[in-house]
Amino acid sequence: MIKLFVKFESSFIKEFRSENPGVTIGRKADNDLVLDNATVSGHHCKIYKAGETFFIEDLGSTNGTFVNGKK
Repeated sequence: MIKLFVKFESSFIKEFRSENPGVTIGRKADNDLVLDNATVSGHHCKIYKAGETFFIEDLGSTNGTFVNGKK
């Protein structure tokens, strides 16, 4: 299971859960997690699990992908 807590700046936006092995994130409706924010690209990134490790992959987003403040 993938469980995400989405925050912009210091504000909590939403919690997202998925039983899928990976999720796509972006502004467009065909993503698993849709975030309507100008800093989020149409197809921004994907998060997936391989073994016991989670990975995040930027999908060519305009502003880059940050985790805990690091690009």
